[in-house]
Amino acid sequence: MSEAADRHFPAVYRTGREAFLRACEETGLGVTSRVHPAATGEDGKPLFLDTATIGARDAKCALLLISGTHGVEGYFGSGVQTGLLRKGLARLALKGAKIVLLHALNPFGFAWNRRVNEDNADINRNFVDHKNPPENAAYDALADDIAPKEISDETMARANERLIAYAREHGPFALQEAISRGQYRHADGIYYGGARESWSAAMLRDVFKQELAGVDRLTVIDFHTGLGESGAAEMMTEHLPQTPAYARAKKMWGALVRSSEAGESLSAPLSGTIDQAMAAWMKGKELTFAALEVGTAPLRQVFQALQRDNWLHAHGRLDHALARPIKTEIRAAFYPDTAEWKARVFAHAEKTVAGAVAALG
Repeated sequence: MSEAADRHFPAVYRTGREAFLRACEETGLGVTSRVHPAATGEDGKPLFLDTATIGARDAKCALLLISGTHGVEGYFGSGVQTGLLRKGLARLALKGAKIVLLHALNPFGFAWNRRVNEDNADINRNFVDHKNPPENAAYDALADDIAPKEISDETMARANERLIAYAREHGPFALQEAISRGQYRHADGIYYGGARESWSAAMLRDVFKQELAGVDRLTVIDFHTGLGESGAAEMMTEHLPQTPAYARAKKMWGALVRSSEAGESLSAPLSGTIDQAMAAWMKGKELTFAALEVGTAPLRQVFQALQRDNWLHAHGRLDHALARPIKTEIRAAFYPDTAEWKARVFAHAEKTVAGAVAALG
């Protein structure tokens, strides 16, 4: 089982894309490739957002599978998409329904081992009115400690002390929400939602118009990593309990479903998410949206990797002596490169996708 799952996961963005394209070709699927107009990978080559559709394009019921929303988390989603295609996903599509696979929504972050895009924007905080973005006063107050401008042991220790003091006063979850909800004032900080619509957001809007605008019932699984115990899984949704969408999610995915808006989830409530964008685009229609979040490492370790990577790109330089260790650290924080972890998380993905496909009927 471990070896079988392990072979689906890529070593870098480029091999992940190549494997996905090959799996589509072997399955007889056409691929639409949207090339990034400005950014390139570390290898200097172009970056792409690729989509493939299984089933009739005019189907009224669809499942959308998204990988790489948070760049470096794309190893998981890419491996899942390629693996599912190799294992016969195309044969599971039901008559009158289709499955759309979106590979590497944020190819820059995937290629450069960053959670964010080429503008330091978090794609899953980017869907807001940028002329009047949400406020996050708690982040503003803690900005220099959340994203220090230098990372000496002394500076990091002082920043950590102030964050711990905030957690003692307001509670650990309040600190998590302050940090991760999304912020729109500090372009050199973390969880920055951007100053404008990102290329990735614009391309997702285009994919929706091309592939999903005529759909009456849509289920979305967005593949993520970084929260929770290593190898564990949660289906994070913004649907509230007692709503039809939450009930549909529970029917598909059972006990894995947790509402961030109701305080059930490992995630705090967020601003500017894909979930919120899709809800607007599907207004008056049926939408069931969840992020399959799989755990990787202790939260403190993941947060430190984000802080150090943010410092490297905002205030350091890529030829700094710490650059290689930092890039190794952030990759490991979101992608434990072990056969055991891959087997566990691939099994979660298989199960959740199967539940979603079954509900297409």
